[in-house]
Formats: sequence, C-alpha cells, structure tokens
Amino acid sequence: MDSKSSKTDTHQDNRASEIEILPEDMQQLYLSGKSVLNLSHLVKNIIQAVSGSVEIIELGLERKQYDRLQRSWDLFEPNFIRLKKFIIDLIKYTKHYPLQKTPCDLNQIVKTAIQSKESLFKNKTVKVRVTEDKTIKPMSLDADKIEEMVVNLITHAMDNLSEDAGTISITTTYLRDHQQIQLSVCDDGPALTNEAIRSLAEPQERTRNMYGTGFDIPLAKLYIEQHNGYMDLESIPEKGNCVNVYLPIQ
Repeated sequence: MDSKSSKTDTHQDNRASEIEILPEDMQQLYLSGKSVLNLSHLVKNIIQAVSGSVEIIELGLERKQYDRLQRSWDLFEPNFIRLKKFIIDLIKYTKHYPLQKTPCDLNQIVKTAIQSKESLFKNKTVKVRVTEDKTIKPMSLDADKIEEMVVNLITHAMDNLSEDAGTISITTTYLRDHQQIQLSVCDDGPALTNEAIRSLAEPQERTRNMYGTGFDIPLAKLYIEQHNGYMDLESIPEKGNCVNVYLPIQ
C-alpha cells in the first residue's frame, strides 16, 4: 500500500471514529447532510431534467400540441422515478430498518431483480448471463433487502460499462466448506482503480449520466452486513470488475 493510500485509510478511520461517538440521531443527520453534499450535482441534473420536461408539457397543453406531451413524458417519467428513488435511498441509508426474514430462494430473488431491469438492458444493449447453483437450499433472508441489494449491484455494474454496452455476469455458488453462499455480479467494463474502489464505500456521483442514485454500493453493503455477511470488490485490467457477496447459511 502506498503512502497516499495509507493516509486516506487513516483519515477515513478517524472520521468513522468521530461519527461513532455522536448520538444516533446526530449520526443520521451527519450522514444525510454528507450524502446530499456528495450527490448535489447529480440531484441538480435530475431536477433540471424534470423541470425542463414539465415546462414542455405545460407548453404542449397550452398550445394543444399533444405530440409534445408524449415526448416530454418519456423524459419526465424516468427522471421523476430516479429522483423518487434517490430520496427513498437517502432515507434507507440514514435510517436503518430491521430485517424481516423469511425462508427464501436466493436464485429466485436474483431472477426477480434481473427482471426489474430488463427494459433497461434492452434499451442499452446490455447482455446478462446468469449461472445459478441449483443446490442452494432456502435461506432465512429479508427478501426485499436482498433483492434491492442485487438490483443495486446490477446498477453499479451498468455504470461500469462503456457506452451503455457490455455484459453483466451473475453467479450464485454454494461454498460448502465455509457454509456460505457466494453471489458475484461482474461486468466487462474498464477496470476500476484502487482509489475508485475505496471511494465506493460512501454515496457519490460516480460517472456522468449514471443510472444509480449514488447509494448503490453503500446500501448493498449495509444490507449484506445486516445479514452478517460481507463483500469484496475486485478489478482486473482487460477483464472488468466483480462484486462478490458472501452470506452465511443460517
């Protein structure tokens, strides 16, 4: 590890310690403010897109140019949904909700998460390859949080791809020796730098025209840790990036 990385890690550790000594409500306030600060440019862009489309919709209604309405709605709707998700993600990140565990089929959760992104895959020429371990038995999981975690990892992978094209590979594996389930979400986009990987721990605007809200990896990490699991990220030049999730079999 170089000296710059060491200083960065030390600074992050000190900052984490400072946050931990604050009362819980102050911790939430701190995280909320810092998240909004880091993502202010992203939110500004979304609001501008929503505002611009509203103005065109109003003009179309005034002039009865109904063809404009459809074009404006096609711009308004996805940006409004994204703004809504940003606000919800901000709340989830700063106010941790307890798990609601039930026996779940992890492979089915992964399929449901993929289906929720299918329209975007088709529009952006993204291929998805799934390899599932059918020996995985039902697990005690919060299905909603695990599904959202998978969706967030897919979104993260899409933001890694070049020019909205590429391949995302999703694999589930039963690690018998460790009594764990491994879920890997990989992309064949440009390899992230070590600095970029370290920065993923906090909400941020990663790329221009990104699909995520900036909370994708932080929320995924939170949900994994709530399930007593952990994750690691790796990048290999000319191969791409992988997020590996490890969940204990309980």
